[in-house]
Amino acid sequence: MAAIAASHAVSHVQNIIQRLQLGDKRLLLAVSGGADSMALAYIASRAVGPRNCIAVTVDHGFRPESAHEAAAVGRYMQKLGIQHEIRRLKWEEVQKPPVQRLEEVARQRRYTEIGNVCQTYQVSAVLTGHHSGDQAETFLFRFIRHSGIHGLSGMSLQTALPFALPAADNKTPVIVRPLLDFDKRTLYSICKAGGIEWFEDASNSDTRFKRNMLRQIIREADDDDRSPFNVSSLLKVRKAMQGHREVIDRGLASLLDKHATVRADLGVVELAAETDGQQLPRWASNPAVRERALASVVGWVNCKDHPPELAHLRQFEQLIVSFYKARKAGASIAQTPVSTAGVTMLPPTVRHGWLFCRQRPRANEIQITKDLALGATALWDGRLLICVQAKPGRSIPEAVTWRVYSQDAAMHKWADQLLEHRRVCRKTHRPADMHQAVLAVQPIISVKPVPDAQPTLAFAFGSVCAESLAATDLDISVRAVRGTDLVARN
Repeated sequence: MAAIAASHAVSHVQNIIQRLQLGDKRLLLAVSGGADSMALAYIASRAVGPRNCIAVTVDHGFRPESAHEAAAVGRYMQKLGIQHEIRRLKWEEVQKPPVQRLEEVARQRRYTEIGNVCQTYQVSAVLTGHHSGDQAETFLFRFIRHSGIHGLSGMSLQTALPFALPAADNKTPVIVRPLLDFDKRTLYSICKAGGIEWFEDASNSDTRFKRNMLRQIIREADDDDRSPFNVSSLLKVRKAMQGHREVIDRGLASLLDKHATVRADLGVVELAAETDGQQLPRWASNPAVRERALASVVGWVNCKDHPPELAHLRQFEQLIVSFYKARKAGASIAQTPVSTAGVTMLPPTVRHGWLFCRQRPRANEIQITKDLALGATALWDGRLLICVQAKPGRSIPEAVTWRVYSQDAAMHKWADQLLEHRRVCRKTHRPADMHQAVLAVQPIISVKPVPDAQPTLAFAFGSVCAESLAATDLDISVRAVRGTDLVARN
């Protein structure tokens, strides 16, 4: 039976690779050492050939035995003929988060390292070992977080790799989850039949982490056909939510094309307000469509790797609905912004519609980047891609470097210049682009012409600074990591 399951899995993965047009691409396998990812490596090596694969193991360094396990994964990859890399996270370089946020931060850093490997080898797709149990777990996790239809539709087969820089073809690498139709028992049986050693992470039993607690609930319910928490029951509801989402999304993309303005260079979205100011705009007139429109916009702005919670969307909806009710009744309307889910929503004025921008960061939340060479691309704040390079035909010394600051950090160095540059920008920029809430979350770029020189202000508030090196010799580009497509697939 295990041999049949393995053969079926190989064919299944081959079909997915061909359907996604990845047959001529080199694939990166995320292999932690657990049974699911070890089975993935075995299956992928037979589906596409070991020479078309690279494997990466991210060692979080939380357990004494993790380095030994990563080395053991490397030996098995060598046996399969797959090139293997180990990336170890160094927690002494960053402030270790409290246990409540440890999973989230470790996940972000893991994806960042995987993205770095993609950059090194110019890989465009990362295969993971997510299986049907993970899908059920994700559904339940999002359910208790009060996610809407977007979140409850679960993980998709393919999605953008979070926190990753684009490859040479200017496309962001994707995550592909080819084993979502297989359960954990099948992957265990494939490992056992193939003599594949795997490791059980003891921290997966630590119920201080919410995902582990949910995993335990699902595991205990899986033998009870009547339980609403077994995998089969959860996946049936997830599939229904996916169907609802697909129906809504068919019309949502064209609706947002007409009513949303995406400023990819600022990380800002503007949703149209009705001209008479009394009727709900078309994107907001249907509650289900309104929820999905807001989920799409909020998810695009905050760039988190999970959909926004329903409770957060309700805060935005409440202001939108009450705004138009008050307008219709002729009552006074508070112009107070709403900030939640990492996003600030600004009510419409005569100058702009509903504005959505990144919520103002906490003190020291965004770190100043290290010195970067000309031609390098930086992913700033997890949402904006910034590149500084010489203009065509300009000869710039190789010693020139650049950095990116948050507005708060930059104000400590160039307060007078920033205030003057902002005054100049107000004459030429759209009023919506110059709103204080928008300006507060924009990157400030400095350039250092030689190693021992003081950095000079080069770019702020979406434009280069006059009389700077950037004004004459440098091209500075800023764009959203998620492009301009608001209706993303998670």
